[in-house]
Amino acid sequence: MHKIGACLLKGLLRLLGLLPLRVHYALGRFLSWLAESVVRYRRDVVMSNLTKAFPEKNVWDLKPIRKAFYRHFGELIAEAVWFGGCRSAKRLRRQRLVEIENPEVPAKLFEQAPSLVVMYSHCGNWELYGGVESYNYTDIPLPFTEQNFCVVYREMSSRAWDAVLRDNRFAPLKDRKHFPGYIESKDLIRYAYSHRDEKMIYNVNTDQRPYFASPANMDVEFFGQQVQTMTGAAALARKFGMAVAYLSMRREGRGHYVTRYETICEDASKMDVAQIMQQYYRLLEAEIRQQPENYLWTHQRFARI
Repeated sequence: MHKIGACLLKGLLRLLGLLPLRVHYALGRFLSWLAESVVRYRRDVVMSNLTKAFPEKNVWDLKPIRKAFYRHFGELIAEAVWFGGCRSAKRLRRQRLVEIENPEVPAKLFEQAPSLVVMYSHCGNWELYGGVESYNYTDIPLPFTEQNFCVVYREMSSRAWDAVLRDNRFAPLKDRKHFPGYIESKDLIRYAYSHRDEKMIYNVNTDQRPYFASPANMDVEFFGQQVQTMTGAAALARKFGMAVAYLSMRREGRGHYVTRYETICEDASKMDVAQIMQQYYRLLEAEIRQQPENYLWTHQRFARI
């Protein structure tokens, strides 16, 4: 049954994805209103997170941030659906939805290190990273290819939705069905060991709180509080002496994001895991403070397991 459900969902999203992006944004505005004012989707969680992150602000200061967040929330869903209709790089490049500001940074790190770990977050629209090969509008070549590009994900409980999201996230790839770099988090270490003699780029969404209690989890400072974090990406980089970069994604207006790579270290074996993670959260906090509405406030980031 999950295969039938997945096929139906894929077909529906594929048809919707063919619509122009401006139509999706109109639908996204409706979703924003529905989520905030009608369904009140996780509004208590959003306000709780904002209050903890910005204790110096009162409720009247936080409400505009909340409203702007829900507008962004609706639009990132709209963008993700449209992205699923980009079955070639041509449509994606023409829209210029995302562009890489400094491709020379990942190119240099990848050239000098055995492999590269890119730690990103729930800023901007993380569902668009599958099109990274199309986002370079400079003359500096990127080292990313479908053979060395890996994305680490967490498998969903719904097998149908898991299959749908996989198909949608890698819509522009040349070989979506056989793309080898879509790695479930529990398989990351085994995959890295089997490819330790190859130059790879591991992209890991790192800002979620741990899924379960583990001695490998640790506390880091984030917005003046001690929060729990997973350490798999940093531990992997340290084990193999990889370079580590932070990837930000700022919104420069509707329909346009700019990503930027920041070097955390050129050789992770020379840093502790705790140092890598604290640097990651320092960069993430700075990015959020610049555009607080651009972050996913609906997940329980400050809760402890």
